[in-house]
Amino acid sequence: CAQTLFVKIILMYDLRSRIEDHGEVLILGSEKNWFEAQEYCRTNHTDLVSSSILKDCNGGYIFIGLFRATWSWSDGSSFYFRLWDEEYSNRDKRHHNCSKLTRNGRWSVDDCGEERPFFCYQGKYHVILINENRTWEEALYYCRHHHHDLVTITNLDDQRWVQEKTKNATTPYVWTGLRYTCTLGFWFWVSDEVVRYKNWDSPEQVNECDMSGAMETGGEHKWVKKHDEEKFNFFYQTEAEEDKS
Repeated sequence: CAQTLFVKIILMYDLRSRIEDHGEVLILGSEKNWFEAQEYCRTNHTDLVSSSILKDCNGGYIFIGLFRATWSWSDGSSFYFRLWDEEYSNRDKRHHNCSKLTRNGRWSVDDCGEERPFFCYQGKYHVILINENRTWEEALYYCRHHHHDLVTITNLDDQRWVQEKTKNATTPYVWTGLRYTCTLGFWFWVSDEVVRYKNWDSPEQVNECDMSGAMETGGEHKWVKKHDEEKFNFFYQTEAEEDKS
């Protein structure tokens, strides 16, 4: 995108290499306020940058994804790692609810309405909501023909990232890549990932043949077991580089 550039000078080479090893790329955007930056990143990439990706960054006052509700990352990832600057304890800033990267590479608070550059990150996969009502099998064929596959959710961060995108759905549930095999008696992801992380609404619900997994578009965004002839919106995921082309 013409309004973004890959960070080559501000980020040290070894940090960029480490990020790309995990399938993520850091991108610097031109000046926007925090909420505009968040919308831009979620529309064009994955989200505002979060967590320990930042721990070796420096180079100026740049918005990052940390927001004070209690403090939480824009993409919903864990807030165990902290790197606050001494500015954080400045009493004049106690009413500010957004965060920025400072010149020494640490974090400080800022006015969300201030316009600054910002960091987006691009995950390995890009997840897109399709606002068409299809059966699970129709959704699967659509994804594999046009993109990559129905979405896979392997951890809490994936769950939070995907559920954020359900806000524009037009059906009460959205199909995922979760499928039940009646022959073998277990659930699996069509991407061949093992189902380790689980977020079922009613795990005790009886499994039946021709069932697939969908996510609630409201409430707690739990997973539900639905007969695959029902028609819902659906998520596809594609390789980030492929999606850019």
